[in-house]
Amino acid sequence: MSSTTARSITRRPSRARSRLPASTPGRLVALALLSVLALIPVCALSVVMADRSRATTAELRDRRIPAVLALDQAAAALTEADRATATSLVSGAFSLTGPGQDYQDAVKRANRYLNVATDLHRDDPKARAQLTGINALVVEYTIMVGLAQTGGDGPLSLANVFYASDLRRSIVAGLYAQRGTDLDEIRAARSTWWVGTYVAVPFGATAFLALLLLLFAHRYVRRRFRRRTSPPLLLGAAALAALIVWTVLHAQTTHDRLVEATGRGVTGQSALWQARTAVHEVVGSTALDLASGGVPRTSDEQAGPTRQVLAKPLPAAGERALTALGALREAEKRARAETPPGGTRDGGAGAATVTGRSPERMSGAADDAEAALADALITGRRETDAALAEAADDGGLTVGGPAMCAGVLVLALAGVLVRRFEYGGLR
Repeated sequence: MSSTTARSITRRPSRARSRLPASTPGRLVALALLSVLALIPVCALSVVMADRSRATTAELRDRRIPAVLALDQAAAALTEADRATATSLVSGAFSLTGPGQDYQDAVKRANRYLNVATDLHRDDPKARAQLTGINALVVEYTIMVGLAQTGGDGPLSLANVFYASDLRRSIVAGLYAQRGTDLDEIRAARSTWWVGTYVAVPFGATAFLALLLLLFAHRYVRRRFRRRTSPPLLLGAAALAALIVWTVLHAQTTHDRLVEATGRGVTGQSALWQARTAVHEVVGSTALDLASGGVPRTSDEQAGPTRQVLAKPLPAAGERALTALGALREAEKRARAETPPGGTRDGGAGAATVTGRSPERMSGAADDAEAALADALITGRRETDAALAEAADDGGLTVGGPAMCAGVLVLALAGVLVRRFEYGGLR
């Protein structure tokens, strides 16, 4: 009995000596594996965030935003064609030369913008079907204008021009309805998971856990091996902290720039295009009222939303455009006051107030307003493009993120596994 106890007592120190070397290397290997497992999702999230924000920005810049503006441009060009038809009719030149070259050029632009919008909606069957139908209505509109010209100066000519103008208003209403849908989709696209600020929460949480693991590994190595510091682990923790800050700031900047570009930028440009459409609408409708003697039109309610654009604040238009729009309103009042009871289609009383190109005449004030609005559009487009370019710039995160993750991983493994070799190499 005493001999057995003595043998067990003599074996215990040897068991303790054999267990300690085995447990410490095992813990070091476990820390190394945990570091790898913790850093993989951090690296993956960083890369995916940069890639998806760039892809979303590219889609907004190359497809969604141009599609909205193409619809606005088509509406403005078609309304400009209607204005050219109306002013030609009231001037007395319609029966001889038709709506004129301005009409032809405007119709060509409208068709071009419609084709662009249809192509940009190639992945949306419903929108393509609607725009294809609108394209057919544009063809019908041009046919009606052609039929109006064959009517000479008679009432049939005026009736066909009225019908064509009413059809044009329906077309513009359809374009604006599709634009509203597109703007809703743009707002949804800019708020997707990968480009929202909330995506930084899971990334930050994952990266913070990885950072805590590195700090725990540093504490364990320092205490277990009685070292003051472990430089590789500290450098890895610092690099990981820098990656967290870099990625979160990039996500916030991308989100802010997208909100700026797709919010104030696109809506501002769209409002300016609507203002240009409204300018043509005012001149065209006044000319038709002058030609008919103020006969009410069945589509006056459809023109209401278009004309109301000029009554809304247009901070992006600039002082020059606002002055010209004010002059246009005054010229409209004078032209309507001079409308003869029976109307005129031969350049008679009141026609010059509409067709005159001087600043105090409607067409002149409209030209000034359109030029000022065009300048404001150039400025707004430049600002929007700059915001989109900044949102698309990953700041080097696509390449730098994985490189930094790889560096953190190497430093973490070096800081942990180098101590493993102190026990005579990996087993």
